[in-house]
Amino acid sequence: MTTHLIGQLLEVKPIEYENKKTNKVQYSTDLTVMFDGLDEEGFRKVSVETVSVDEDYYDELLDKKGSTIALAYHSSIDQWGQKFYPDKTMAVMILDKNPFDYSKYDKSKSAKKDEVKKV
Repeated sequence: MTTHLIGQLLEVKPIEYENKKTNKVQYSTDLTVMFDGLDEEGFRKVSVETVSVDEDYYDELLDKKGSTIALAYHSSIDQWGQKFYPDKTMAVMILDKNPFDYSKYDKSKSAKKDEVKKV
């Protein structure tokens, strides 16, 4: 299954580390992405994720800080639970605006917890 992490790109950081098995230096890129949304009661909820991706993403995204991005993820399930990995086969999308713009959200029109029917 493919899903997307959508949010504002806050940081693009190059990472250098030594592979303990091969003793070779390897490189990757850490992306810090912030999602700014609302919880089920209409209160602001901010979450920040740091995602490790290939070093190739660094040059591509360095000048995109502050933009809204959609990073494709592949999910798999094994005996230890569900895992998510950045999907290298799909490009990182740069969005014109956040598709989840809650600035015009009216809390008074949201359903109360006890009004929501369970299916």
